[in-house]
Amino acid sequence: MSGPGGKPLREAQKPMEQVATKPRRKSGGRGMLDRIKRSLHLGWSSLAFLAGSTSFGLAETSTISIPLLTGPGGASFQIVMFAIFSGAVSFALLAATWLIKERRKVAVDHAELTSAHFDLKARNERLEALVEANDQRTVIWNGRDEQPTILGSLPLSSGAPNEDAAFIGFGKWMKPESAAAFDHAADRLRKNAEAFDLTIETQRSVVLEVQGRTSGGMAFVRFVSLQGERAALAKLQSEHKSLANQFDILRALHLAFPFPAWMRDANGKLAWVNNAYATAVDAENDEAARQNQIELLDTGSRQIAHSLQQEGRPYVQRAPVTVSGDRRLMQIVDISTPEGGAGVAIDLSEIDLVQATLKKTIEAHAQTLDNLATAVAIFDGSKHLKFYNSAFQRLWGLDPAFLDEEPDFSSVMEKLRETRKLEERADFRKWVAGLAAVHMAVEPDMHDWHLPDGKALRVVANPHSQGGVTWVYEDVSEMLALESSYNAMSQVQSVTLDHLAEAVIVFGSDGKLKLFNPPLQSIWRLLAEDLAEGTHVSEFIRICRPLTANGDEWDVVQRQITGSAEQRETVSGRFEQNGNNVIDYALVPLPNGQFMITFVDVTDSVEIEKALKERNVALEAAHRIKSAFVEHVSYELRTPLTNIIGFSEMLENPDIGSLNSTQKDYLNNILHSSSVLLSIVNNILDLASIDAGTVDLEFETVSVQEIVSAAEESVKDHVTGRSLRLDIEVPADAGEFRVDEKRVRQILFNLLTNSVKFTPDGGWISLICEPSEEAVTFRLADSGPGISKEERDQIFGRFESKSKGNTRGGAGLGLSIVQSFVDLHGGEIAFDESVKQGTTIVMTLPRNPQAAEKAA
Repeated sequence: MSGPGGKPLREAQKPMEQVATKPRRKSGGRGMLDRIKRSLHLGWSSLAFLAGSTSFGLAETSTISIPLLTGPGGASFQIVMFAIFSGAVSFALLAATWLIKERRKVAVDHAELTSAHFDLKARNERLEALVEANDQRTVIWNGRDEQPTILGSLPLSSGAPNEDAAFIGFGKWMKPESAAAFDHAADRLRKNAEAFDLTIETQRSVVLEVQGRTSGGMAFVRFVSLQGERAALAKLQSEHKSLANQFDILRALHLAFPFPAWMRDANGKLAWVNNAYATAVDAENDEAARQNQIELLDTGSRQIAHSLQQEGRPYVQRAPVTVSGDRRLMQIVDISTPEGGAGVAIDLSEIDLVQATLKKTIEAHAQTLDNLATAVAIFDGSKHLKFYNSAFQRLWGLDPAFLDEEPDFSSVMEKLRETRKLEERADFRKWVAGLAAVHMAVEPDMHDWHLPDGKALRVVANPHSQGGVTWVYEDVSEMLALESSYNAMSQVQSVTLDHLAEAVIVFGSDGKLKLFNPPLQSIWRLLAEDLAEGTHVSEFIRICRPLTANGDEWDVVQRQITGSAEQRETVSGRFEQNGNNVIDYALVPLPNGQFMITFVDVTDSVEIEKALKERNVALEAAHRIKSAFVEHVSYELRTPLTNIIGFSEMLENPDIGSLNSTQKDYLNNILHSSSVLLSIVNNILDLASIDAGTVDLEFETVSVQEIVSAAEESVKDHVTGRSLRLDIEVPADAGEFRVDEKRVRQILFNLLTNSVKFTPDGGWISLICEPSEEAVTFRLADSGPGISKEERDQIFGRFESKSKGNTRGGAGLGLSIVQSFVDLHGGEIAFDESVKQGTTIVMTLPRNPQAAEKAA
């Protein structure tokens, strides 16, 4: 199909497509489009009408439809074709006319748009030239786009980076306070469209002016570099603001300061005080303290401060200040300038107390360390000696002058090496360096040193968290020796237990078997598996109980070991085995909750004990018979002796008749022998009474002088007949003592006659009395041959008669009776071992034996 002028229809439509793609004005384009739509509608309506009519005729004359369409002379076909052609021609004419008009309008619009485009471009270039200036930079945020657009630049001297990514990192090139203020303002600009004007400072202390605005949904921030006086003004404003902020901060700090602080004006008046000042001077508040000019310092302190300030010096001094009624020690710092002054008072009372306490504590610790037997040395962080105790100096034998110079660790170790206090080492310096490495450690270090003199030291190096090391040198030589001795003792104990005749078994605090010795198995007929380690005491008792007739004893043992008893105590008893054996046991508590049981087979001992008891009964019966016999015989002998002595004394009487010399000698022998025999009988009766416990002493207060004189008188005849010298010494202040006078006279008589008996003719005997407040001591000495040590151990025994140095032996009962009566008086008698010649006996009798007995 072709359009007007013979061009194809597709080609004819091309200009319209091109026109449709170009910009057109709203009014002309829409009217032309409406006319095209109406033409197309008219053409298609005509075609539809014709087509509908033809179809209608065909529908009613379906029998002739084929001839009409196909017949050569059909008029209907020609009408249809003509209609189509007419519509197409009309459409083409209308379209051509519309296109011509539209092209004219498009050309006019294009010319107008081109002119407007050049105007906008020129304007944009002028704006860009303004924005791209070297002294300002603009950041643009789109409301929907978080990534900003950055235009312009700033001088490199400003400190702002040129790279866009680095520039938007504002906190990196702005000062912190400026960055914080800018971030706050920019955030409010973008969120609330709040414009702002700021002055910020870069890290290089360059001042920039920042303006924030919004327009058309976008946020603009412009950074402008200031120059000249404007920059100086901005700098001053920034510094003023910073100083004002700092002043506010300092003022707030001093208000919250727990110590009094104040400021004065040029006239010296209080211009400002903090809350602590008001509290210290008992003011209602800081304003009241300022208005009433209440001074914290007294007049004297203020005058001293004023005089120092006149000389241009600050007043820095400790002074006592009354604060809320309490006297406190404070450090006063007060300064003065022509414009005014300021001061602060820091309470040092607690600090001073803490320092004093710390000083005392350090001194106490130093004194304690100095009194320790363990050597201690403290080195500081620079490895110099700061403290050592006396034990350290004694251990190493170092000169105190050298130690007081605070030598370093290496010097001390070198000194010890020079004096051969340390063992020789080929790598000595390397060893010392390794020891010094503890100064850099955090954990204690321990070493064992063996010194050339045989000592063993345990050295502990304890590093301090603040720097420095404390070295402790503990002498463990004795401990090691004790440990070795303990191990040896343990081995000896083990061997000893194994070879004991007694059976031993030990149970721990948990009631389980710890150790035993071999005899235990033989006594209780146990197998090795019955005594396995860890066997409980109940199991041991279960095995042993059937072997004993009295099993209740085992319950006592079990209660003690298992802790069921009220208290731990030693328990002993006896088991009778079914085989007639007798086993004694002893349960002994040991430390740490342990118990030991010993078992002894006493079957033979029991038999012997039984025999001994039977023999003892017989001996006691024999003793009673002997005592009765001696007593009976003594009494029977006393009667005829009394008669013999009486008749002999009667024969000496000249009234009865005279005797020749021979008869007189015989009579004297009879009297002497009778007296000796009577003395022996009396002694035997006294000993029998003492053995029977029937002797009752009759205590009375007696003069020491009188009783000694009576004893002297009783032996005077014996001394005179032997040409012996008897010396008696009794001090005038000997006083009295409470004794049985008869028995004491008997004691002294027996002692004196015994000395007379053993002292050769022409010798001497002395009796010296030495009184004291509590007792009276008698010292009897003679010039006889003395008594050997073997004889002294037996001389006070019964029937011990010695005739050394003379021929006058006796029955040996006199000194035995002396010993018995001295014991009954609560006294003591013994030989003086210090005397080498003769014999010296020392006897002491208490002044009041009954009181001494009660006190005892």
